[in-house]
Amino acid sequence: MLDLCLVFLVSDHFKGKFQRGTHVSRDQDQSLPEELRWLVKKSVAILGDVVRYEAGSMTYRQIEKIRKQMADLHGKSHDKRQGKNHQEIYAILAKTLKQLRGYSRAKKSNIAHAFTLMLELINSCENAYRTYRLRQYSLKSYKKLPLAMIYVVTAHPTEARASANILVFQEIQRILTAILESTHRASLGDLECSDQWLCLKNSLELAWHTSTVKTRRPRVRDEAEHVYSQLLRDETLNALLASRREFGPIYIRSWVGGDKDGHPGVNARTLLESLCLSRRSLIQFFLRSLKQIAKDLALLRNTDPKLRLAYPDLVKAIPGLRRVRSGDGTRIRAFRLKFRKFRNDYEAFLGVPHPQLVRLQDLLQMFPALVVPMELREHSELIQEAAKGNTTAIGRMLAQVSSISKGEEPRFYVRGLVLSMVSSFESIQAAGQLVQKYFGEVKIPVIPLFEQEPALNHAPQIMKQMLEHPTFQRAIHRNWDGYLEVMLGYSDSAKELGLLASHLTIRNTVRKLDRLYRNYSITPVFFHGSGGSIDRGGGSIEEQTEWWPRSALQIYKATIQGEMVERTFASFEITRRRFEQIVAQGNLPGARGLPAGSSLQKAVEAFGSRVSHEYQNKTKSNLFLEAVREATPYRYLNILRLGSRPSAREKTQDFSKLRTIPWVLCWTQTRVLFPTWWGVGSAWEQIRASRDASEQLARLRRCFYEIPVFRSYIKVLSSTLARVELPVWRLYLENSALPNERTKQVFEEFQKEYELALDFVRALLRKKNLLWFRPWVGASIEKRSPMIHPLNLLQIIAIEESDHALLRETVTGIASGMMTTG
Repeated sequence: MLDLCLVFLVSDHFKGKFQRGTHVSRDQDQSLPEELRWLVKKSVAILGDVVRYEAGSMTYRQIEKIRKQMADLHGKSHDKRQGKNHQEIYAILAKTLKQLRGYSRAKKSNIAHAFTLMLELINSCENAYRTYRLRQYSLKSYKKLPLAMIYVVTAHPTEARASANILVFQEIQRILTAILESTHRASLGDLECSDQWLCLKNSLELAWHTSTVKTRRPRVRDEAEHVYSQLLRDETLNALLASRREFGPIYIRSWVGGDKDGHPGVNARTLLESLCLSRRSLIQFFLRSLKQIAKDLALLRNTDPKLRLAYPDLVKAIPGLRRVRSGDGTRIRAFRLKFRKFRNDYEAFLGVPHPQLVRLQDLLQMFPALVVPMELREHSELIQEAAKGNTTAIGRMLAQVSSISKGEEPRFYVRGLVLSMVSSFESIQAAGQLVQKYFGEVKIPVIPLFEQEPALNHAPQIMKQMLEHPTFQRAIHRNWDGYLEVMLGYSDSAKELGLLASHLTIRNTVRKLDRLYRNYSITPVFFHGSGGSIDRGGGSIEEQTEWWPRSALQIYKATIQGEMVERTFASFEITRRRFEQIVAQGNLPGARGLPAGSSLQKAVEAFGSRVSHEYQNKTKSNLFLEAVREATPYRYLNILRLGSRPSAREKTQDFSKLRTIPWVLCWTQTRVLFPTWWGVGSAWEQIRASRDASEQLARLRRCFYEIPVFRSYIKVLSSTLARVELPVWRLYLENSALPNERTKQVFEEFQKEYELALDFVRALLRKKNLLWFRPWVGASIEKRSPMIHPLNLLQIIAIEESDHALLRETVTGIASGMMTTG
């Protein structure tokens, strides 16, 4: 989830009349900004008008009835003393579920659509408010700037919404931001009949008639088109270029079309398509900038002859670049020379550089081949097969890059070859041989990805072999700018071990690698393969980075996946703020993530081992996996049309073969968020039963204050526990195909583990409020969570009735409410 995103929902929605029966405590209400509360109230009231017009007055009244039933849960749902309120919440939800079952398929669809649009509208209000406030915020100056900040966009199946729906809500966000700007010097509510509100209503009408979900399973090309439509739109590019000037070098790379690992649809053709699509968008941006320069040139009475010739010469070269093909490197090099000549001639004539030419120069530094550079990924075993001379897709992809990049640096097109599931140096060596085969030397960086516990533990020994191998020594200094990159897989390690043990394992690996690199005077690049959700290493910049060593922030590199692309780059101001937060973390004092005191480290490691042991025992249980299959959307992953990648590596029910993103999706959709907290309660129960329980608790309390990785986890744990809704999970279980006794057993296990985890956090921190460190988030969860419940109830019905359209709508709506699919 995005940090600083005020995930906020006022329950007095669809119309001013809908305010009756709302229960909002004064303290909680005051923790939310007045402008934001006003904007939500007004905009969602307009949505109510749209719902009444489009769905009819009767459906509108029925939605209002459901809303009131959910509004009654405010406070009760947020009170995490489940024994007190669980039964009451469950009874209201069960009654509403029965009520929804009696409606026609069309009416259920309209209700789901209304709640989905409402939640996404709230997200747009939040982004508009953040944008509005950030425009009033002055950027700070920092003593230290990173060497580089790099985002790698990927297209894992985490984007539930249709592209058209995203575009409509981006326009809605712009309108909402303009409304806030208009009211900046006026009292709230003075613009009741302004054109802006009319524009908002028009856009909400469009949203109603636009599908929120994909109508077919996306191809790799579709994913590339979507990612680049977000990443390379003018607003985002301008934000990237501005941030680059303010905070240092920023680079964007892509896996879309090049991530072959386990994906039968990725090949040399998709690689070329992805490069062509990014080229098309960047060329269009380039041409729009040149048109502005041409207007300024037309104002000149006398133009230098060299300048008169240089401009048309530059423009004439562009059509030949529209399609990426063999020998593109030679053409792009010639184009950059023409651009440099025109820029120099302009500055020599006027004595000052044109602002647009400065921006375009920055653009060419970020994208030197006028494409978003790709990173290829393949399983280490298949890399070894390709190195032996066997015909493979990854070999054909590298051959494609060799042909395209002739005459220029191949790294301008493909910036790395990532090897997944690395367990030995042999696969790295094979990758080096493969790159050498197609490029004459190891020009493209070979990036080992360490994902699971054994590989993470052996990473320092493997990387030491790489550092000492003559071929890679030459490559590091001759072709890789003195950097050596290693990728750390958060998602798979969290799925395997649980979140705490995953972070502890990665922390230990990074510390050892950091020391190793310093011994060889090599600059490390730690590539963090984290997802958008907390269960996959996501969260705020602070929570992600506060336990990293300084070298990991010297060059910041991380994946950004699916729906998080448009959320991270939601506006110029939000994009720029994201990079500033990274820079700010690198300027904090202290020894980051390297705590002293072996006794405290041992205490955290021991606690993490206990938690992981309980988590792994649970995930290895066949009875538990049966509950996952029967009581979550697991069985319907293939019909959700979330992404082009298969949901499992093989057609098997084996837990180890299930991809992490669908695994997390199941727990996000059912509101359980299992991977983050399971095992904490059992570990705490063992501590409480020991003779030195108070000493162990006191030691862990010291760990919270002195060990960043543990502090980060406890904050993530607290916010996750605040979001869990066990009454919703109980309904999923009871309405599944599981036998009654099995349903009761599973729920009681979850309830016990959850209540013990709550008790641990409160005992550790001596605080009742789980979100003491972000009170506005606590208020937002209280207001938002009950309004997601109707979509959960409709999803239960959709699973029962095999209503695939309704299922897809509810998945999208719940994802909007939770701010992540998985």
